[in-house]
Amino acid sequence: MGNVVVTTEAMSVEGKSSFPIDTSFWEDLWDQYTNEFQEVVIHCWSEELDVLEELNSRAVSVQTEGLMKVVTINLTDENRLYFRNYSVDPKGGLKWFTMFFQEDGVEQMEIGHYGSEIILYKVNEEEAEKFTEIFPKITDSEYHETNGD
Repeated sequence: MGNVVVTTEAMSVEGKSSFPIDTSFWEDLWDQYTNEFQEVVIHCWSEELDVLEELNSRAVSVQTEGLMKVVTINLTDENRLYFRNYSVDPKGGLKWFTMFFQEDGVEQMEIGHYGSEIILYKVNEEEAEKFTEIFPKITDSEYHETNGD
């Protein structure tokens, strides 16, 4: 077992660094890879008030860690629908800097840099190859064998 790291073709705008040019992968990623996860831990920059406001009513906890707000959200059916349909930012990329998806308290997938870097944990090489196929504009994809999984 190992991890696959996918880096998508990215760009940036003022106030938002490194986000994917093409987010057409989002619904497929959500539909195919998040069903087993019970919660998502989202890291946002503290100054991103609009996106933090969106999350507050869904949060089971909000903590401040330095310049980041850390928001934990249970993945109820309502929250799943929200994230599937309303995560893409009209300015580009996803609305949140980093999303950590967990199953039974163990991190299974990480989506970073507003969606431009995606890591899927605990997969074999065949699963990793299938995973990379949903991304239209990849600049890099690496599979890393891990010990002890």
